Amino acid sequence: LAHPEPAPSRGLAAAAAGGVGVHLVRRFADDVQYGRDGGRNRVTVRSGARALSPRRWRRRGARPASFPLARRDGTWVERDERSRPDRRSHGAIARTALFRGIVPADVDRILARCELCECAAGEVLFRAGEHHRCVLVAVEGRLEVRLDGPDSPFFVELGPGECVGELSVADGKANSAWVVAATDCRILAIPEPVFIDDVLGERAVVRNLIVVLSERMRRSNGQIVQRLRAELELQALQRELDAARRIQASMLPRAPLCAEVRGFEARGFMRAARQVGGDFYDAFPLGEGRMFVAIGDVCGKGMPAALYMVRALTILRGEALHGGRDASRGLARSASRCNDLLAEANEEGQFVTIFAAIVDAARARIDFVNAGHNPPLLAVPGGPPLFLDRPRNPLAGLVPGLRFASGRADFPPGALLLLYTDGVTEAERGDGAQFGEDTLRALLADGDRQLDCVDRIVAAVDDFAAGHAQSDDITLLAVLAGDPVSAIPT
Repeated sequence: LAHPEPAPSRGLAAAAAGGVGVHLVRRFADDVQYGRDGGRNRVTVRSGARALSPRRWRRRGARPASFPLARRDGTWVERDERSRPDRRSHGAIARTALFRGIVPADVDRILARCELCECAAGEVLFRAGEHHRCVLVAVEGRLEVRLDGPDSPFFVELGPGECVGELSVADGKANSAWVVAATDCRILAIPEPVFIDDVLGERAVVRNLIVVLSERMRRSNGQIVQRLRAELELQALQRELDAARRIQASMLPRAPLCAEVRGFEARGFMRAARQVGGDFYDAFPLGEGRMFVAIGDVCGKGMPAALYMVRALTILRGEALHGGRDASRGLARSASRCNDLLAEANEEGQFVTIFAAIVDAARARIDFVNAGHNPPLLAVPGGPPLFLDRPRNPLAGLVPGLRFASGRADFPPGALLLLYTDGVTEAERGDGAQFGEDTLRALLADGDRQLDCVDRIVAAVDDFAAGHAQSDDITLLAVLAGDPVSAIPT
């Protein structure tokens, strides 16, 4: 065993006799064991545990340019009879659907010009748009024929005995689909001339091929029907979501917000991450120069969040309209009442964050309550924008019986109140960085404090994301204090 392998000779006549047997055994056998048994030397040689093919595709997703049967100039190599797969492999191939009923000698003649290969699960064997000029027969394992790409979820499965590539060989055109190994496989590669001259020359093989193709077409037709049904259901669902999006948008106040109320102006913006979302904003007059404004963010996205958003917005509006003359107490009472109503029959455990305020133009002030929402920015003339981060309260909808504290701040002419959801500050770009509260405050500090700040902020968020998919709803509401109205005694 320690004897070095002899160097290959230039020709058979010059080759030295002997000295190669042990090296041939070690190269082509799957397992060699030596030991003593009953006083005798015993050498055990095993073969056939894997395909006796000089080529194995090892890399996942490897791209086979061609099988070893083709020369670089495109001509085909006649395989040496001694390099064919062993008889046990012939038996497995002869039992496949394609070669059923064929005389063993004819099977041997065909297989002498073919190659038995092994491939790993996930390996791409055929690529759409390329002409591989051979037919693959699955001997062991499963293959998948995918039309839309190598990772397409829609495919036709081929089991042992089924073949692929025969149509491309027949019409001389490139492959129209991708062929991927679904499991570890053993496949027989039949070159184009062998398939046309020898395989199709056997009448029994042609009959078997028609049966195989018919069964595959039936399975393919069944999958096409299922796919069409799924697409029709998806289109119907898309129409329903579009209608839900329009209904949800109609529930938000239309621009211009509260144009009939003197003393302030307002502008809102909402863009859902999906067709429908869980964010909302609201603004409506309360009379006597006062306006109610609010913004909310329901946990989650999509249809569940949208339905909960409708419930939260409806309850909030009803409570705000019955808040009473005392803005501070009315807001605290309304927040508690909203929390209790939302917590009822909330088996899904949903919740909402809300910031609500009553803007009083005559008294030049705002009273507000924050139920777990992002603190808004307040910019008064002559000062930097500041976050209204006190008092803070729990979010609404999970625990009934909570009490909420309200706050108050000056809101003189020229002051700007900016409400927003975390879809603004937590907007991400490709590297995972977030837009952030500091960036938002800097935008408000550097620009003119007018209602067009909403447009500038949305544009800045989009520029920051740089095409990265929007992961959360983006909602903004800006309120600008205008000329003072007649004073009302406090």
